[in-house]
Amino acid sequence: MSYKHFFSRLFAYLKVHIAKLVFTSVLMVAATALESSIPEITGQIIDKLFTETSSQQVALFYALALLLIMATSSIIATISVAISSWVSNKVITSLRIDMFAKLLKLPRAYFDQNPTGKILSKLTYDVEQIASAASSIWLDFVKSSMTMIILTGYLFYKNWQLSLALIVLLPLIILAVKVSSKRMRKSSKKVQESMAKMTHLLDENISGNSLVKIYQAQKQETNKFNNLVKIIRQQRYKVDVTGSFNSSFVHISIGVSLAVVVYSSSTFLQMSAGEFLSFFTAMAILVQPAKKLVNINKTLQISVAAGESVFKLLDEKEENNQGKKQLKNVKGEIEFKNICFAYGQNNLVLDNINLSVKAGETVALVGSTGSGKTTIIQLLAKFYSPNSGSISIDGVDISEFEIDSLRSQIAFVDQNIRLFNDTVRGNIALGQVDNMSDEQISNAAKVSNAYEFILRLSEQFETEIGEDGTKLSGGQRQRLAIARAIAKDSPILILDEATSALDSATEKQVQTAIDAMQKNRTTIIIAHRLSTIQKADRIVVLQRGKIIEQGSHQELLEQQGEYSQLYQHQFK
Repeated sequence: MSYKHFFSRLFAYLKVHIAKLVFTSVLMVAATALESSIPEITGQIIDKLFTETSSQQVALFYALALLLIMATSSIIATISVAISSWVSNKVITSLRIDMFAKLLKLPRAYFDQNPTGKILSKLTYDVEQIASAASSIWLDFVKSSMTMIILTGYLFYKNWQLSLALIVLLPLIILAVKVSSKRMRKSSKKVQESMAKMTHLLDENISGNSLVKIYQAQKQETNKFNNLVKIIRQQRYKVDVTGSFNSSFVHISIGVSLAVVVYSSSTFLQMSAGEFLSFFTAMAILVQPAKKLVNINKTLQISVAAGESVFKLLDEKEENNQGKKQLKNVKGEIEFKNICFAYGQNNLVLDNINLSVKAGETVALVGSTGSGKTTIIQLLAKFYSPNSGSISIDGVDISEFEIDSLRSQIAFVDQNIRLFNDTVRGNIALGQVDNMSDEQISNAAKVSNAYEFILRLSEQFETEIGEDGTKLSGGQRQRLAIARAIAKDSPILILDEATSALDSATEKQVQTAIDAMQKNRTTIIIAHRLSTIQKADRIVVLQRGKIIEQGSHQELLEQQGEYSQLYQHQFK
């Protein structure tokens, strides 16, 4: 990412605060101007106070002037930093809000291709690095550059011949900065990539802590973490050393300049003590802003590398949502026609699937792992689009429907239950907390057989259930997910082994609730345990992405085909 592109993207977030940035810049210029007057005042103090004709009034004047300048410049600088910090945090907030909103609009394929840690790192680490460009870099640049300009002008005013001779060092400093920029950008990018991997590794080991322990994988995971930390240390070391080299080069260059001033002023230039002190003080003050200007390059390289990561996320293509129709008064008739689908460049997962589901019908999908059962559901919910063929609901291609309208008509219960770090109420009324009544929530809990255990919780429906429902048992989590689907009351219901985590007694109760929930709804069941689908209107058997059998439970057993073999294998 070029500087021009980076700052043009960043300016989109800064432009609403442009008045504050201009104001804080003016304040910083004023503070810098006051500080830059110190060399001249220092010289006058030497020439006028340390003479026989000096008076107490003159001494008091210079003492108060020096105090006033330093106090005023400090107060102004503090106000400027406070305003700049406010702007910086507003930019971070805006970026994070936009990034989070973007994540919710990205297609499922993006999350398939990008690990969780990488995404988290963008929202936590990378965005913080960009913010420095909106605050510290800008303030340092304004203050340091103004100090350089004012004091360089002052030096030329005091002695232009000596100042001109010292300017020859400037091209060397610029060359050193240019050479180091590429190295720092490369190392900064590697730091960010490694930070993303480290965040992902942390996420895996925190969420999978029990698994790591039971398989005694602590050493293996520790080695992975140590290697990543080592890479981060090495790359940050390179960035710091390169920045330090630049700073040292500037320091030495100014040291040479100061040595020239000391020698020249005391020999053939014949400066007074005050003039020498003024010139020397101005040169000495230039050291810090010169080093800061060089070090800005280090921070800038880190910010640009982070900007490339953040703005790449914001530029990602969103889900295809070109449909305009609203899905209302759904009967629930679904048709898959000549559907072919592959993830990326891999072999076909679904190969010419033709399947019609009548309104109110319960259809079960069975087959070995990788046969395409879950993919069919993913396509129906438009998490992916088919490579060819069409999917319709009530005779209308789902590509014509607006995505939220389509998904509002589908309720889903997965065997891999996902709950949120919220209350029981918030999880049951997910997406409809403000619109769902207490009665609806309670009824959903009763139908799913979750009501009794909810009442035993410390705060009942207002109980916080922890990250992914860690405060609940597996069966309780699954019943809560079923309650969520019941509460949504959608005409199309998808069940992916919805009773897998329940004991036999509870399973019968919940299965009865599911049977009741299926009435007047089109239901698609992904089945692993064939005992749960014997009452289905139709069972569809898939193998390697193709439909090879379909019919009722009894019809398929009589055919003595794949389903019959699967059934016999499970019930031997």
